[in-house]
Amino acid sequence: MTASNSNGWVQTVSELIKTWIQPIFEIGIYLRVPVTIAIVASLIFTKVDQTIEVYRAIASDSNKFYEASVTVSSVLLLTIFIWYVSRFLILEQGSRFQNGLANWTPRILGIIPILSLVLGILKAWNESINDQARSFLMIWMISSLSTGITIFFLLWKRTDLFHRCFLGSKSQGEGLFAPQVEIGLANVAYTIFSTFSLPLIAAAADSRAALGVIIVFGLSVLLNLILYSWHSHLAARIVLWWIASISASAIFVIALPSTVIPNAVGAVSVIAIALTTLVVVFSTIYYWAFRNNVPALTILLGLVAISSLLNLNDNHRFRQIATSDNSPLPSLEASFQTWLASRPDRDQYSGKPYPVYIASAQGGGIFAAYHAATTFAHLTESIPSFPQHLFTISSVSGGSLGSAAYASLLKTGEEQNLSEKASQLFEQELLSPLLTLGFFPDLIQRFIPFPIYDWDRATGLELAFENSWNQLGNNRENPLKQSFYKHWQPQGIAPALVFNSTIVENGKRLVMSPFEIVLPTQEKIALNKSQLDLRLSTAAVLSARFPFVTPVGWFQRKSDGSKLRLADGGYFDNSGIPTALDIGRALQKVKGYGKSFELIYLAIVDQPQVDSGKPLKSAGMNEILSPIRALFSAREARSASAIELSTYTLNDGITDPFKLRFRTLMLEKVNLDQQIRLPLGWQLSTASKEFIFNQIPAPSQCNATQFRQILSRNTSNIDVKNHNSCVAKSIESDLS
Repeated sequence: MTASNSNGWVQTVSELIKTWIQPIFEIGIYLRVPVTIAIVASLIFTKVDQTIEVYRAIASDSNKFYEASVTVSSVLLLTIFIWYVSRFLILEQGSRFQNGLANWTPRILGIIPILSLVLGILKAWNESINDQARSFLMIWMISSLSTGITIFFLLWKRTDLFHRCFLGSKSQGEGLFAPQVEIGLANVAYTIFSTFSLPLIAAAADSRAALGVIIVFGLSVLLNLILYSWHSHLAARIVLWWIASISASAIFVIALPSTVIPNAVGAVSVIAIALTTLVVVFSTIYYWAFRNNVPALTILLGLVAISSLLNLNDNHRFRQIATSDNSPLPSLEASFQTWLASRPDRDQYSGKPYPVYIASAQGGGIFAAYHAATTFAHLTESIPSFPQHLFTISSVSGGSLGSAAYASLLKTGEEQNLSEKASQLFEQELLSPLLTLGFFPDLIQRFIPFPIYDWDRATGLELAFENSWNQLGNNRENPLKQSFYKHWQPQGIAPALVFNSTIVENGKRLVMSPFEIVLPTQEKIALNKSQLDLRLSTAAVLSARFPFVTPVGWFQRKSDGSKLRLADGGYFDNSGIPTALDIGRALQKVKGYGKSFELIYLAIVDQPQVDSGKPLKSAGMNEILSPIRALFSAREARSASAIELSTYTLNDGITDPFKLRFRTLMLEKVNLDQQIRLPLGWQLSTASKEFIFNQIPAPSQCNATQFRQILSRNTSNIDVKNHNSCVAKSIESDLS
């Protein structure tokens, strides 16, 4: 290649960069707020497994047409406002950007959310096998696509209509919106914020006059004072809008049940409405800052960083109950002896050991909760004496919510249709209230350098869990709202609940337990109730605070005033088995072990992974993501290791699989033939529930011959349903 040709290529590339790359880069930087929101919306609507599960859940719901319409409407709102703020941010720059780029960039950004919704629905359709659900998803996808194309055409050909008739005319330099529209939109945004947030905040604090509620009302005053400083000539209009918004907020906090609005609009709509609010608010701040040459967004992000770095706004202190009981926890051994002595069927086992079951329930969000609750409930229906022999359940994350649901249902004394009631508990949506507090008050909290504890988003999950009990129509007092430490009575039928969490500062276990648990090293791993009391829902969710979705919770120790931060129990171990084994080891020292009682371990676990023999594949972004992938892979491997170790040590020398000391109730999480991949989240579709329910044990369906073949430990071809049914059959045999 000659020097002249080389210079020609360089010049061509330089012209390309100058003509296309540089302008695109410049306009992207200038429109950083709508660009960021559009990208976030695209990722959430298409890439998050929980979102795809939400689409599937909508398709199988009885109110699917309503839910789908609300979802599309919310995403369309986001589409219009992303286009609008992008378009008028560019208009304010005059001829700075090329006409083609200036015209098409807002249209492309605006259409991203609705197209992402279409792609997400398409993915849900591709992963569904139910003909009725697939038909609805196809109709929903086509109608959403048609709506998106129509909106795109309007954005292309009818911008003047939107400009003059929808959002009001304005003069250049006046702001993103005409003043009267800006005042109205700001107060409407506040009303949406308060409508979604106030009932949840008031319920979380058990008071309509809590600090979190008062601050929400205070934000209305602050908002309208800012509007007055911008548009003092419209003072009367500002006052009228403020009175309307504050009155509406007062009505909402008094009249609305805590989760009714989030559940009515659904998870995707909550996200879309929140993103719409964010794009308007931050674009307005950005525009004001740009015109006044103030780095407002940088200042706000700096405030977020400093507040987080210094823990100034860590509002994730978990809810506590005032208590005057400072007595220490009873010992595990004494609690067990009291429980054993009160068993009503103990006389039936004279001359042979009384079977005592120590169970564990793995983590995994709502699918683990649903699986644990329905498994234990179905065992109780099939084997009525089973709960009398179930001493405790050591659970993690979602398994803790499932165990809490089962034990609470058991305490009602209504053992008929127990599995149906357990299923109904998790038919209620748990995700939307969590997202509502996360995307509204808890997001604002990141910009406030002091904590507002009533705004903790984790309480959204707790409230949703509590509300699911209310939806059963049971007139009894809601046990999920009551003290965790008063839930278990040794003389009762319900098992003791042991919830596993992880201490952030040292990575060790800390369990919520009604009795003290002492390791062989004399280390005590139970949270001492003399330091605090907490609701059953709070204790269960505290075990389920996995990354980012539900934040790490903390409490202040009375002994030295330091904060102890607790994360999901799955960080330490996701199976619950180590704590179950520690309980068992302690009980082996109790007088009568092996003669008057025997211990049998039941573990709810994943189906063992089959080694395909194929080489492991690495993914992209190795430098950044490999440490994170290693962390989560090690977490899963640790649980598998706990299962293998327990199997080989506790079952060593036992030849009859119906007499094993360590037994597993398995869950198949992925089935490519049925297009099922259970999501880690807090909403479950009907298809996923049916998939799980079809794996629930039924003693009458046990194929003993097939089950006995598993003793070879060749688990590559396990029939999960038969395996679980034969484990139930073994329990039936123990108790016959």
